Amino acid sequence: MKLNKNVIVYEAVDIGKDPIIEDFVVLGKPPVGVKTSKMKLIIGDFPIIRYGTIIYAGNTIGNNFQTGDNARIREKNRIGNNVSIGAGSIIERDCEIMDGVEIHSSCFIPEYTTIKKNAWIGPSVIMTNVLHPPCPAFKKNAPAKGQKCCIGPIVEENAVVGAGAVILPGIVIGKDSLVGAGSVVTKDVPSSRLVAGNPARAVKKIEEIDCPLGFYKRGEVYSWRKK
Repeated sequence: MKLNKNVIVYEAVDIGKDPIIEDFVVLGKPPVGVKTSKMKLIIGDFPIIRYGTIIYAGNTIGNNFQTGDNARIREKNRIGNNVSIGAGSIIERDCEIMDGVEIHSSCFIPEYTTIKKNAWIGPSVIMTNVLHPPCPAFKKNAPAKGQKCCIGPIVEENAVVGAGAVILPGIVIGKDSLVGAGSVVTKDVPSSRLVAGNPARAVKKIEEIDCPLGFYKRGEVYSWRKK
């Protein structure tokens, strides 16, 4: 692997075939108080890691991974194949991001968040994982299964979260659902529903959405995702 002199790679970093690593990237940075040899960073084949990205030790990342400029990925995340993390986005620790997920620019993904296959997260989406920050119970008890205030959101397969949406702790965004841009989601979103507003409310079923430009018939706006 050929590296520019401006790239920092700590020990215990394992990168697969043909990586593209731009200037000022840092790979395998240890969390405070952890020796680099105790946590390994694994990145699969054909990654494109762009300018200024920092990826901490302790992550396992699949093939065809991409970042935008200045992305930040903390420790102990499990990231699948064909995942992209946009410019300036932050992924905190202990998240699971499955195959085919796209996270656009300037997003914040907190600890203990799950984003399932082929979900699409628009720019400037903010997800949260504690109702009353900086509550000390969160550090002591998180992640707390079944509790809405000590865990990040769960975004199910093929869900779409529009630009600038805010998702509260523990909220489940259902499979094939759509969260409108700028929405504040305070309740779980059923599968195949469009929700919008502050607080977000169900507007219609996905099969009832029209394409204003006429590219798709009524109810077929997201048909291309099922091919």
